[in-house]
Amino acid sequence: MDSIKTIQKKEVGILLEFIRICEKHNLRYYALGGTLLGAVRHKGFIPWDDDIDLGMPREDYEILMNLPETEFKNPYKCISEKNTPSFTKAFINIQDTSTKIKMTYSNVAHLQSIWIDIFPIDGMPEGKFSRFIHEKTYLFSRMLVQLSQFDKIVNQNKDDRPFIERALIKFAEVTKIEKILPYEKCQKYYIKTLSKYNMTEKYSGNLSGAYKLKEIVPTSHFGKGSYLDFETVKIRVPEKYDLYLSAIYGPNYMELPPVEKRVPHQYDIIDLGE
Repeated sequence: MDSIKTIQKKEVGILLEFIRICEKHNLRYYALGGTLLGAVRHKGFIPWDDDIDLGMPREDYEILMNLPETEFKNPYKCISEKNTPSFTKAFINIQDTSTKIKMTYSNVAHLQSIWIDIFPIDGMPEGKFSRFIHEKTYLFSRMLVQLSQFDKIVNQNKDDRPFIERALIKFAEVTKIEKILPYEKCQKYYIKTLSKYNMTEKYSGNLSGAYKLKEIVPTSHFGKGSYLDFETVKIRVPEKYDLYLSAIYGPNYMELPPVEKRVPHQYDIIDLGE
C-alpha cells in the first residue's frame, strides 16, 4: 500500500504538468473512468487504484500529441506512437521519466515509466444503420489491432472476460496469430475508424477504453465541464458526471466493490525516482 501511495503522488505530479499544458494551450479535457469515480466517491484516487485516466476531444488530443517535447518540463514526457514507435497504443501516455516499473500483465513483460493515460474522445453516429455499421467496424478493428500484438498488450490472466473474448484469446494462443497480422496496417485502420466521427455527434465517448461501447454516452453529458477535488488538485470532469458514471458503472456506482475486486495493475517496481 505504501508503494501505491508513492505511485499516486507521482501521478498527481504528472497530472499537474498535464493541466499546466492544457491551460497554456486552451485544451479541453475530462476525467474519465476510475479517475472520475475516485473524484466523486473519494475526492481523489480510489484507494487501490494506481493510474489516472483522462479524455480529450479528438481535435484537442491531436494538438497535445503534436506539441514539441520542449513544452514539457523535465522529467515529464508525452509518449505516443508518433514519437515512440515501440509505444503501440491508440492513446497517449504522459510519463515521469525519472521512474521505472516493469509491467507483467501480458506474456511479454516490458519496462516503462509511471504514467497517466490521455484518451481521445470520438463521436458515434446517431442513425441506427450508421451506428450499427460503425460499432461493428470499431469492434472488428479493435480486435485486429489487439491480436496483432497479442503477447505484448493483452492481459491473458484476466478471469472476468465474456466467453467470446476467452475463446478469441485461446484461438490467438494456439494459432500465434500476431505473427500473421501486420500491426502497422491494423493500427492505421483502427485509428482511422476511431476518428471517423467527432463530438459534434449526439453521442461520443472513449472508444479506446476498457468498457468499449459502454463508454459511449450522450455528448451533452460532457458539456462545458465542471470541477471536482482530486487529491490536492481541482480536476475537470464531465458536466453531467452523475449520468456519465451511471451509464458506465450503473446507478449504484457509489458502492464499493467486493474486496477481491480491489486490485491494482500487475507490475514490479524498479525505481520510483524518490
